[in-house]
Amino acid sequence: MNSEALSNLVVQGMQEKKAKNITILDLTNVKNAVADFFIICSATSDTQADSISDSIEEYVYKEAKEKPWMTEGKNNREWILIDFA
Repeated sequence: MNSEALSNLVVQGMQEKKAKNITILDLTNVKNAVADFFIICSATSDTQADSISDSIEEYVYKEAKEKPWMTEGKNNREWILIDFA
């Protein structure tokens, strides 16, 4: 699966749980960028942030059979990073 299709699935997973301020940063034309896309969103509570991260992981796995390479921040739920490498 290419990174653009994967980023679209991530956004759909975010939308499932009503994430706010979804922003897609396309870095495909940035030389030596560490990623092709960064997708950022906001949540209204730590519970919603947790639900959004779960939704992203479930949606991407259901549609593309991809699991995250790494997840950070789920314990404190103030910020969560999901890396699909």
